[in-house]
Amino acid sequence: MQRNVKYASFLASILALTTLVGGCSSTPAKPDWLYDPDRDQAVGHCGPHALGKHKQKECAETRARIELARRQGVTLKNISLMTESAGTRGNSSQMDQQTLQEVNTKVKARVVDTYYDQSRDEIWVLVEEN
Repeated sequence: MQRNVKYASFLASILALTTLVGGCSSTPAKPDWLYDPDRDQAVGHCGPHALGKHKQKECAETRARIELARRQGVTLKNISLMTESAGTRGNSSQMDQQTLQEVNTKVKARVVDTYYDQSRDEIWVLVEEN
């Protein structure tokens, strides 16, 4: 009888430890809009940027707006050249971007939501047509 009590308490402690560790390591679920945005929405993302999170988010917003414009039939030419280097003296990043647009209408969009994937250091941005 005493052996069964010890065995049951051992199993209970393993179960409690597993629940505790599992709860700490859970990652937040990715939002549904990441892969299935609404019809009037577009998603853009950007990987790590040496100039910080602000530039990374700005890059993702630009990509989402370009996608939204393409869906509306606007012809855009987007040329991006991004160079990054890292060394013992520090990091550097440079991005030259040029967008050519020939159209008489304006595409207006607003940021609806953002998602940051910490494990991959990527920012995803959802924009919606105004």
